[in-house]
Amino acid sequence: MSSTDVKCEELADTMDGQVAVGPARLESNESGRRRMERTWEALRLLEIAAGFRENGWPDKARRFAKRALAIFEHESGADLDFVRALLCLAGARSDLADYARAEQEYGRATDILDRLPDDPNNFEAQRLRLQATRGLAHVTRALGREAQAEAMLKHTLALAGRTFGWKEAEVASVLNDLGVHYRHTGKYEKASRVHRLALGIMEEAFGPDHARTAPILHDLAILALVRGQFAAGEPIARRAVAIREKALGADHPQVAAGVVAVAALLEGQGRYEDAEMMYRRAIAMFGHWFGPDHPDVAITVNHLLRVFHCEIEERHAHMPEAKRAAHDYWARDKIVERRSSKRVKMQSPTPALIFAGSRVIQ
Repeated sequence: MSSTDVKCEELADTMDGQVAVGPARLESNESGRRRMERTWEALRLLEIAAGFRENGWPDKARRFAKRALAIFEHESGADLDFVRALLCLAGARSDLADYARAEQEYGRATDILDRLPDDPNNFEAQRLRLQATRGLAHVTRALGREAQAEAMLKHTLALAGRTFGWKEAEVASVLNDLGVHYRHTGKYEKASRVHRLALGIMEEAFGPDHARTAPILHDLAILALVRGQFAAGEPIARRAVAIREKALGADHPQVAAGVVAVAALLEGQGRYEDAEMMYRRAIAMFGHWFGPDHPDVAITVNHLLRVFHCEIEERHAHMPEAKRAAHDYWARDKIVERRSSKRVKMQSPTPALIFAGSRVIQ
């Protein structure tokens, strides 16, 4: 039974226990019904917000989470549902790179959870505490406080191990966050070790093809990309894509982000025709999901243009000098034509790419 159903059943039980005697009791019953309806509305809004965030629409998630938060605050105060809405709002702000406000909201959620009675058997509150501290560590790193973020993650890892056990998914999730942190701070060996430890725990808990292994595989592939280990990273990225396709559907933005990772790894190997095919596939997927003017479409088109540039340079290097002038004229026209059709600026072919969730970030 979902948390939404549980909450509504609790409210219904409360109302059923009331005996309607006289105007005051009738008014109380009516107030209870209104409260149940408003709570149901807030839970539904929160469910919609979480769905929007998962599916790559953080701005819509932010709006729905704010509405749910306002209702929870008015109807029930700072309870666990209020914290869930606050965490969803903070996560959406983080996805939108609004890190300062996300930090405030994660911090507020943590303060509320810290004021609850210390009950290690309240696993729902403990999971929310982990979610809050993981989110807070992410935005802390994004704001440039890397040492503080690392300390937060290590503290969160210890909390997860004590509460849930060291072979559980909660520990694996924190380990994966720590691996991402190490990658961002250039500690690649440490990142590889903790990512693989996280993957082993998740595979043991759920099996090697479970959807919860896909984010770790994706992050391992991005680590290989950043380290220049293109051939080693390709099968890992393809495995992540296959798992997400099965779990989410072939056109989901998280699948598209994985396809971009595969394309970048192919590009790094000099397999430009294969990379072009994968970038085109990702562009079609992002365009189908978000529309043609979405930033993920434009960024991926930029990557495709970079592949065109590399292909032209490679052909140019193997041409007799007498043909190079004509080829250069043709190539320049082709690049200009493709750039103008998408209205994006071609970037340098050298920067490594890092992908987070459904977002494609340079």
